[in-house]
Amino acid sequence: MSTIKELSGGLENVLVFKYAAFECGIRYPNRLDLSLIYSSEPCWAAGVFTTNKMCAAPVILCRERIQNPIHAILINATNANAATGKQGLENAKLLTKELGQLLSIEENSILMASTGIIGVQLPIDKMKNNLPVLVKNMSVEAGALLPRAIMTTDTFPKQYALSFKTSTGNYTIAGIAKGAGMIAPNMATLLCFVVTDFPVEQHVLQKLFYQSVNVSLNAITIDGDMSTNDTAIILSPSKPSVHTEDDIKIFNQALHLMMKKLAYLIVSDAEGATKCITIKVIRASNDGDAKKAGKSIAESLLVKTAMFGNDPNWGRIACAAGYSGAELQEEKLSIYFDEIPLFKDGSPVNYDKEKLMSILQKREYTITVDFGIGNSEFEYLTSDLSYDYVKINAEYST
Repeated sequence: MSTIKELSGGLENVLVFKYAAFECGIRYPNRLDLSLIYSSEPCWAAGVFTTNKMCAAPVILCRERIQNPIHAILINATNANAATGKQGLENAKLLTKELGQLLSIEENSILMASTGIIGVQLPIDKMKNNLPVLVKNMSVEAGALLPRAIMTTDTFPKQYALSFKTSTGNYTIAGIAKGAGMIAPNMATLLCFVVTDFPVEQHVLQKLFYQSVNVSLNAITIDGDMSTNDTAIILSPSKPSVHTEDDIKIFNQALHLMMKKLAYLIVSDAEGATKCITIKVIRASNDGDAKKAGKSIAESLLVKTAMFGNDPNWGRIACAAGYSGAELQEEKLSIYFDEIPLFKDGSPVNYDKEKLMSILQKREYTITVDFGIGNSEFEYLTSDLSYDYVKINAEYST
């Protein structure tokens, strides 16, 4: 019997936390846009954030506090609080201070994350006045509301939950994410929050979370644009850890499954996309080359537009592999669409056009690029690039 099982729903499966979501009217009326994750007991926290030098105020605040015992995460949608100067950071700190007083916890035990339009100050009075309502409405069941409360251009809420069994008992882990555009590695998604009732000490939690992000959120790309607000956080109860190495391995497996599922949901909801494609690089000379080549192919606008048009233009794939900076020997390179080879050991091959077209018309398929010179491999998830992507982003701020 498997020690890891999929659960229906999301955050509400992790009973040691309470949640809340509210229609604050931050930018639009009649939509959930202010939410909260709360633990009455302190938690260990780990986080991975944008590497964009233009980073939002809540990212600065999280970096300052992530090592602290954490009780809560305050989240808002529709306004990024990015490129808002000193006032933006002061606003974030004021909101967490007010929330701390309402919850009777230290303000430094509260993290914050925001998503939405850049360069606009938060409606601080409106948000501050609605914090008591948010706190009043906290419940375990409200966890079901949070994936919708953090959406911007997403078309569906993204959540996933698992249970897992260890030598010390049964535990749960659940996560939510948002992101459909401005998705690129380092970080990859705008917002992602994971909670678990499995205690993992902070230094171990940070290591495991970083590793899981690297093969999930840092292995997807939609448009090659990195947000100012990228934030992924995991919370775990700060209780004495009595787990064995095998217990930690089981938790790590559950965490990896969680993060890869959330990453998949993000790419499957890419702005205007009609395809969710796996770029699989195999037999590269080293791990760095495998990742470089995969990223180059996955972010190529020419590759992505060809996929939208169901065009088997493998030349664009070979080209992107060639300029990626990875070591490449043309006479050993091969390219496959699912199981069909189009380019084998440096030369084009004949293929069944009808069978290939049936692959290209699927929503999901795999492009395998075999370098033939080593033992390293890496997978990227990417989307195609459609007319609708241009329309969505041409009108975003209006």
